[in-house]
Amino acid sequence: ALSSTPPAPELREAGGEYPDWVVRRYLQLPGSTTDRTRQLAKELENGLVPYDAAISIQNWLRENIKYNENIPYPPEDRDVVDYLLFDSKQGYCEYYSTAMVVMLRSLGIPTRQVVGYFSGEYSDDQAGYIYRESNAHAWPEVYFPNYGWIAFEPTASRPSFEREPAPPPVEDPGGGSTIGGGATGTGAEGPFPED
Repeated sequence: ALSSTPPAPELREAGGEYPDWVVRRYLQLPGSTTDRTRQLAKELENGLVPYDAAISIQNWLRENIKYNENIPYPPEDRDVVDYLLFDSKQGYCEYYSTAMVVMLRSLGIPTRQVVGYFSGEYSDDQAGYIYRESNAHAWPEVYFPNYGWIAFEPTASRPSFEREPAPPPVEDPGGGSTIGGGATGTGAEGPFPED
């Protein structure tokens, strides 16, 4: 399989000119999507480019929805995403992912839900990886022109992806440089001798 791994600055510049096949399929919303779900998405987007809108929604979900696998089903007469965002405020990966998909699609940003497994533990005895039910996962992918589908991680119990480039080295007043703008020190942190 091929995977696109561009850094955040490139994704910010990708724009919003989507192919017709993407728009036709990946902007559909359930008829039950509520106005307040759309409004929350719009507030979090706040005029941002699609990549930063996705990060804003991802981070809001990570910070405001509690991870919990032992929850009752939402009431039958309620939209699942609305119920998650405004009432229960807890769920597991499918809930986080579905909420992010619906919120981004409501903004005209093509998004899909993916289900699969994240890495299992390696077993020397089995000479391979062991995948358990606990490795099952769901996450959203957002479409970016010229890059394709890019994964995001709104589920609070999983680490998010790091796409921001490392800060450039910063000159220190003593003539050396430090990595990533950190404090001057010894060893791996710097300062580094000039060539």
